[in-house]
Amino acid sequence: MKNLPVIIFVFFSSLVFSQDQQAKLLMKKMLDACDAVKSARFVLKSAEKELNGKIQESEMIIKMQTSPLKIYLYMIRPHAGAECLWRNGEISNRVLVNPNGFPYINLKLGLYNSLLRQDSHHLVSELGFEYLASMTKYYQNKMGDSFFNYLKITDTLQWDNRTCYELTFDYTPFQYSNYTVKLNETLTTIGNQFHISDYVLLHHNPKVKDYDAIQPGQVIQVPNFYNRKVALYVDRNTFLPLVQITYDEKGLLEKYEMKSFVLNPGLQPEEFTASYSAYGF
Repeated sequence: MKNLPVIIFVFFSSLVFSQDQQAKLLMKKMLDACDAVKSARFVLKSAEKELNGKIQESEMIIKMQTSPLKIYLYMIRPHAGAECLWRNGEISNRVLVNPNGFPYINLKLGLYNSLLRQDSHHLVSELGFEYLASMTKYYQNKMGDSFFNYLKITDTLQWDNRTCYELTFDYTPFQYSNYTVKLNETLTTIGNQFHISDYVLLHHNPKVKDYDAIQPGQVIQVPNFYNRKVALYVDRNTFLPLVQITYDEKGLLEKYEMKSFVLNPGLQPEEFTASYSAYGF
């Protein structure tokens, strides 16, 4: 019996090591799966915190092809019937928009146009998995092995008739620090530099009224990680993060659910054209 404490210590040490290794392996499989996606079709349900603190919900049908990146979007709510079509590098990299209402004509808008960005945290071009994968790889490289100290598999759950692993990155050293704006910088260029959502910067700096409304020498607050906590529901079969939830220091910031997800559904080239018969452009 005198060896029992040692046996218990070794058992629990090996269990913790195993859990850490499992989380690390799951993250690798997830990133590999994200990189391997060729196309997808799904219903995206979003819940995003607005600048006034309220949560705005939306729902849309998404078709996407990854190489080259092409995205078709049909809005279910709140702007029912509106459509967007974006093909990377085409139409001067603009988004073709059928507003299904006033001004009753198709519009060609830049990715950063205020009409597209209104109360939306992300660009049309950031739909899917590449944005999340790129951000994750950046912080892995930046933090090295310490990245995995904050990563855990916290649950196995049922979601949308799928078994998923809940993979959580709980960044306890999260904090904001002062950043002095340089010449020609915007919240977007600063966000890109640090792999932080420019919406997060806008949200946390209330004196800044728009993404490009900053001046050289101005001091803003910039976080040291994408946000306080990120939770992912990783599908056990595809290893894709079909639910992505981000929390700031006050609670929910954004939640994205890719429901009725179909991987590589064999989309036809014409489904990414304005002349496709099922669309209203």
